[in-house]
Amino acid sequence: MLTNPNIMIYNTHIHIFKTEDIPVKFLPLKLVRFFASKSGSFFASKILNNINPFSNKDIFDRYKKFMSIGNLDSQEAIFDECQKFYPPDTKFVVLPMDMAFMEAGKVIRPYENQIEELAKLAQKNEKILPFLHIDPRRKGIFDFLKKCVEDWNFKGIKLYPPLGYFPYDKRLYPIYEYCENNNLPVISHCSPYNSVHFRGKKENLFKLLSEAKIKIETEGKNNKELCYYFAHPKNYEYVLKDFMKLKINLAHFGSDYFWDRFLDSPKEKENWFSIIRNMIVEYENLYTDTSFTLNNQNYFSLFKVLLANQKIRDKILFGSDYYMVETQTNERRFSLDLRAFIGENNFNIIARKNPKRFLGIK
Repeated sequence: MLTNPNIMIYNTHIHIFKTEDIPVKFLPLKLVRFFASKSGSFFASKILNNINPFSNKDIFDRYKKFMSIGNLDSQEAIFDECQKFYPPDTKFVVLPMDMAFMEAGKVIRPYENQIEELAKLAQKNEKILPFLHIDPRRKGIFDFLKKCVEDWNFKGIKLYPPLGYFPYDKRLYPIYEYCENNNLPVISHCSPYNSVHFRGKKENLFKLLSEAKIKIETEGKNNKELCYYFAHPKNYEYVLKDFMKLKINLAHFGSDYFWDRFLDSPKEKENWFSIIRNMIVEYENLYTDTSFTLNNQNYFSLFKVLLANQKIRDKILFGSDYYMVETQTNERRFSLDLRAFIGENNFNIIARKNPKRFLGIK
C-alpha cells in the first residue's frame, strides 16, 4: 500500500479479455475452444498440476492461474482479480485485443461484443480507463472509434503491429489525426518474438512486409521472427514526425530479451532498449512503460539508474501487463517489489505524475 493513501496511482497497462476473445487456432488442435470451456479448463489445470509433482518451481501453478483467469465468467470478474492487489483508488488502463486478422482461425466471440462488455463495465466503474484496440484491416474501425470515444468515453487506442501491419500504415492516419485533435494517447506493443503475431502463410506475410521502411532480412526466419519488423521502435519515427502532438507509449520498454542483451553488450546499436531510451528523450510526446519486462528483478538496478536521469524518468509509465504477467510472477509482487526498490518518490512519478500527463488528466 502507498505510504500516503490519498495519492492516486495508475496502472497504465492491463488486460481483461477472455479466452473466447482468442482465435481458435492460437493453440494447436484448436485447444483454445477446448480450454475456453469449463471442462477444458478443469482438465488443463489437472495436467499442469501433475506434469512434474516433484519440482520446486511454481511455473505450472502460474500457468494454471493464467488460464483460470482467462476462463472467468466476465471481464468484470477478471478486473476484480487485478484490482484487489492495489490501493482502493487505483485507476487502470484496460487494453482489449482484436486478434481476428492474425490468421489463426476464427475468434470465438465477435470483437464488438468484447468492446461493448468493456464499455458497460467502464460506465459503472470509474477505476477503468478503457482503450480501443485498433486494427487498420477492420472495416469501419474509424467510425467505431468515434462511437467508443464520444458515446462510451474511451480514453485512447491500443495498437499491436506484430499482428501484421506497420504503425505508419496510411489507414491509421485518420485515426492518428482524430487522436491528436482529441488528446487521445496511443499505447502500442513494442516487444519482439511474442506468441501473438501474424500466423498466416509466408507469401501473405512477405506481402505485408513489402511495406517495410527499415532493412529486413527474411531468409531462414519463421513468422514470429519476421513479425519482429512490424514492432520495431524505429517505425514510429515516421508517425512522430507526421503527428508531432500525438502521445505514444512504446509498451514493454523493448522487452526482457533486449534488456538482457544490453546488460551483456551495452554498445549494441540495434538494441531496442537503447533505441527506445534515446527516442523518449528526443521526442517530446513519446513514452514507454514497465509492463511485463520489469517483472524480472535482475533489471531493477539498471532501471533505478535510468530513473536518475530526469529526461528518461519523466517518460516512463508504470504498467504491469496483467494478466499476461501471471505466467512469470504474481501481480502483487510485480508492483510492490518494484516500488520498494525504486522508492516512493520515483514510484510516485512513474505511477501517478507521468500517467496523468500521458492520459491528459489534470
